[in-house]
Amino acid sequence: MRLLARGHIEFGDDEPEEVESLDEGLAAFGLHVAGGLVIDHDEYWLWPENEEAFGMWLALQTQWNASMAGATGLNYPGVETCLRMRGLKRKRRQHMFLLIQMMERACLEEWAKKRKQ
Repeated sequence: MRLLARGHIEFGDDEPEEVESLDEGLAAFGLHVAGGLVIDHDEYWLWPENEEAFGMWLALQTQWNASMAGATGLNYPGVETCLRMRGLKRKRRQHMFLLIQMMERACLEEWAKKRKQ
């Protein structure tokens, strides 16, 4: 199963360099994009090794703790329950929890940036 995630990827002021770098990377493998490389900022693909973590992230979107200021973090007992109910073994649950915490931190940082704008 392949998951398509939609979002916004920002390259900042370096976008022309990013495109050139990607073109060079493709060329190293003998690949060429007909018509030039176009970066679509509205969608991106997950690497297969990240699909499980992203699927779990989506399943946990009902587990946010909220205050008057907005979301404050995930409800960790709810996260643990979800991981257990999905049948993840203990070692896998620990790894998945670390991945989820990284996504949680990144999400909270982005929301904080948007509030300051």
